[in-house]
Formats: sequence, structure tokens, C-alpha cells
Amino acid sequence: MQKFMGMLGVLMLSATLTFAQQGQNRTPEERAQRQTEQLTKQLSLSADQTTKVQAISLERAKKLDELRAGGERPDREKMQGLQTDFETKLKPILTADQWTQYEKVREEQRERMRNRGGNR
Repeated sequence: MQKFMGMLGVLMLSATLTFAQQGQNRTPEERAQRQTEQLTKQLSLSADQTTKVQAISLERAKKLDELRAGGERPDREKMQGLQTDFETKLKPILTADQWTQYEKVREEQRERMRNRGGNR
């Protein structure tokens, strides 16, 4: 039984690492598409809004790849700058209600990240 549990643990770890690597290997276009789909679903974006969000999401994904090109993890300040730039461009695209919902979703994400970081 211990061998089985050990093998199960190794298998789960392997699957987790593979899944994480797949996310890192996505192209900027794939990452932008995924984010656009999530925001479209969460905020009920119109077709016009979706097109505009796709464009700014792709711009951010490409800039992130540029920051990561050196092989090192970008510093927090640069990452925050990308997020601020994205949100500055996103806000005029959304209605007031959609922006409020976006802020709520972002806060929930931040809370999940804080909780995940505290468990390490």
C-alpha cells in the first residue's frame, strides 16, 4: 500500500508540473485569448468590447514576454506597471457596472494569491 501511495504521489506531482509548464509555454496570443475569454464570461462583454480587450490583452502578453526574455523573473514593479497600463486601457472599454465587477474579480484573485502564498 505504501508503494502505491508513493507512486500516486509521484504521478500527481508529475501531472502538476506538466500542467504548470504547459501554462508557461503558451504563446502571447494563446494567453491573450484565454484572458479575453475569461473576462468576456465574467463581465458579459459585447462583441466590440471583446475585440478591444483581446487587443490590449495581446499587447500586455507580448510586453510580458519581452520582460521575461532575459531568462530572469521580471521584478514586481515592472509587472505592476504592465497591470496598471492594462487596467488604464481596460477601464474606458467597460461600462461602470462591468468595471465594478472587474474590480471585485481582481480583489478575489488577490485574496486567493495571498492565501496561497501564506500556505507555502
